[in-house]
Amino acid sequence: MLIRSASLEDFEELYSIGINTPELKVSASEEFMDAEEFRWSIQNPHGIFLLAENDKPTKKITGFVYANAKDTLERPLENKYACLVYLAVVPEFRQQGIAKQLYTDCERRLKEKGITHLYGWAHAEGDSNIIEFMRRQGFAEGHRYVWMDKRIE
Repeated sequence: MLIRSASLEDFEELYSIGINTPELKVSASEEFMDAEEFRWSIQNPHGIFLLAENDKPTKKITGFVYANAKDTLERPLENKYACLVYLAVVPEFRQQGIAKQLYTDCERRLKEKGITHLYGWAHAEGDSNIIEFMRRQGFAEGHRYVWMDKRIE
């Protein structure tokens, strides 16, 4: 398993994983992150966007992680925060340690950028695998919120 930085050449395959991962749907009005925002995220100089790639039997992206630190890296604060935006593994590759590898490498790279704190949201509907995963990584459960949104047309 290879963990590497994502590039725009990976966009189609990564975006397809995002669209087809129900746990990533955070909006009642949208299927997944807007394609242009997702494309920007891959290139975000203040973020970490990594992918896991399997080379057996054929080369295939098996998951990705994206954390954004844009809001804190530009200011001289003692504590610098990043948001864990996405952590996704293709269903047939789950339970193989891929999420752990992606997360660990992402956290290491954030620390190298000077990030001191990491936060994120977990999809609480359906199975709770992501919540349990985040707890094992040392996240503490905070307040509960209800995300509400609508599309303005």
